[in-house]
Amino acid sequence: MMFANSQKLILCVTNTSLIAGLWHGTRLQSYTVFKNQDQDHTAFSQYLAQYRNVNIYLIVDAIEEDYKVESLPHTTGGARREIVDRKLNQFNRNSTYRVAHFINRATDKRKDDNFLFIALNNADFMQSWMDVIQAAHAPLVGVYLLPMISQVVVRQMKLMAPNILLCERLSSGLRQTYLHNGRLRMSRLVPMEDIKPNQLAYFYMVEIEKTRLYLLSQRLIAGETALQMVLPAFDSTHDEIAKSISQDQGVECKTVDILSYAKNNNIDQEAVKKYPELLHMQLLANGNVPDNLAPASFTKTHNLNNICRNIYIATACIVAAGILLAGFYLWQGHQQKNQINNMIVQTQQQLQQYETVAQNFPTTPIPSNDLKIAVEIAQTIKNNDQSPRQLMQVLSSAFEASPEIALNRMRWMLSNQIDVKDEDGGQVAAVNPNAQPVATAVSDPTKLMQIGFINAEIKGFTGDYRAALASVSRLVARLRENALVEQVVVLQEPVNVSSLANLQGSTTDEGTTERTPAIFKLKVVLKPTNTANLAGNGVTP
Repeated sequence: MMFANSQKLILCVTNTSLIAGLWHGTRLQSYTVFKNQDQDHTAFSQYLAQYRNVNIYLIVDAIEEDYKVESLPHTTGGARREIVDRKLNQFNRNSTYRVAHFINRATDKRKDDNFLFIALNNADFMQSWMDVIQAAHAPLVGVYLLPMISQVVVRQMKLMAPNILLCERLSSGLRQTYLHNGRLRMSRLVPMEDIKPNQLAYFYMVEIEKTRLYLLSQRLIAGETALQMVLPAFDSTHDEIAKSISQDQGVECKTVDILSYAKNNNIDQEAVKKYPELLHMQLLANGNVPDNLAPASFTKTHNLNNICRNIYIATACIVAAGILLAGFYLWQGHQQKNQINNMIVQTQQQLQQYETVAQNFPTTPIPSNDLKIAVEIAQTIKNNDQSPRQLMQVLSSAFEASPEIALNRMRWMLSNQIDVKDEDGGQVAAVNPNAQPVATAVSDPTKLMQIGFINAEIKGFTGDYRAALASVSRLVARLRENALVEQVVVLQEPVNVSSLANLQGSTTDEGTTERTPAIFKLKVVLKPTNTANLAGNGVTP
């Protein structure tokens, strides 16, 4: 299949014959000539059967050709296609093979698009060949006019005259192609039957004059337009014809070495001498493909083959990508497997080293479970390790608002019992008989409470017990407002309010008698906390 795609069949159909050439790339492999008769139609069918999947390019060299130059408004896309199709139907409604060839864009103010509308008025001479191609379901790429390839010859030979009449002698007759600025405008084929060698010059002059008159009638040239005749020469005969035309017609006529040109295009010179059409077929094989005249229905097999080929290419690309991706994953898996194996080896080495070192460990009389419990207890003790800083901060914030109260003594302790008592109360006043009894807390060693015993007095006490009691009450209220304080208990008041207390002293010696200090005692219990709770409250334990 790949070899078939690198080959191409190029056919050239005339009114009398068909030339079939097989190209491999841009190199002609072989060619065969078939006459336009029934037995050769059968032979051509057998010939096509050998190259069933090879693309076919069909060149037509016909007499019944129609050319019309038309300017259309400049458009693009769908609008352009609609205008062109409408013009094609207007000019060549009954022609199967037709095309609109874009020439150029006008340089005037409107800048219209110039088109050359080309059609075959009569395609009966090629119908038998087309029937064979369609019956074989051969992939026909397109149908092309030979004169459209002739303009490639002029362009590659760098013939620069603005008005050129290319006179090619083909196996089908004399082909006269008019080109304006290197672009095809009109072509005319005249059969050369029973023309003797000594009559060639006269035949050329007559036909060239007919062509010139036709160009004038179609207004393709003006009366004063200078035409340059170009004759592709195979031998000295064409040089004599060119000389005769120049002398008799007064027209510039030059010859070009078509054989050297054929050699430069990798085509055998002797084959071109015998069948000049092979040169045009070679140019098409080189990639100079003109506009296609065939309708889409004729090239359906080729289009389907292109779709299939594109699907095959896409599938091949996907498969190749899948193979590459699978290969990458396999390589990646192999790399990971090697890493895992290396890690297993390293782990085993570490275990062996550990076992070697562990053999030299000293024996311990303490079981491992006991060591674990001891570590956990030590960690718990560390977590519960606290200082009186928090209590001192609480007291400081409360005492700052009561400058009339002096702190005499503070005792700080940790306990899971709220009703713990102060072992050393110091010099205090009588016990408060109204102190509320406190319920005993449930013992929980992981939740220790900070308890503080505070001894304080009213500074500069003058005997105003009402004021002293108010100061203590305000201090207790501020302590209870603190979020860290669980409980505040007044153990001793600054004055003994009991009805059983004895009154001593004299009112006559008020100035000299020493007054009893206003001493009181508080018990402050902070809420149960641990290290995490303290950190959450923003307090450093």
